[in-house]
Amino acid sequence: MKTKFSAIMLVFIISVSGCASTGSATDSSADRTCFNIREIKNWSSIDNKHLYVEGIGSDNNYLFTMFSSCYGIRSAQVIALSNQMSRICSNDFGKVTYKDGGRRMSCSIKTVQQVADKEDAEGIVEAKSDNK
Repeated sequence: MKTKFSAIMLVFIISVSGCASTGSATDSSADRTCFNIREIKNWSSIDNKHLYVEGIGSDNNYLFTMFSSCYGIRSAQVIALSNQMSRICSNDFGKVTYKDGGRRMSCSIKTVQQVADKEDAEGIVEAKSDNK
C-alpha cells in the first residue's frame, strides 16, 4: 500500500513540476506561449472575442483569443484571470472572469499570442476578421 501511494505521489510530483512556471513567456516542453497571471499590468478589450493584456516589462504583451464571444467584456471595469498553475497558455483551461450588469461572467481562453503592443494585437484581430 505504501509503495502504491509513493508511486502515485511520484507521478503527481513529476506532472506538477512539468507545469511549473519558469517565468519565461514560452513553455519549452510544448513550444507554446504562456502568460503569468501575476504579471498583469493593464488590459483592454479589442472586441467581444479578443483581449489585449499588457504585462510587466516591455516584451510582455499578449493577445488572448476566446473560444466564443464574451458579451459585455467591452464595458467591464475589472477582469480576473485564472488557471490552475497561475499562468495562462493556449488551450490550457484559462479563464477570464468579469461582471456584466452585475452578473459574473466568464470566458475560456483559446489562444495566447505574444505581441509587440496593442496596435500589433489590433492588426492581428483585423487580419483575422478580413480572412473570414
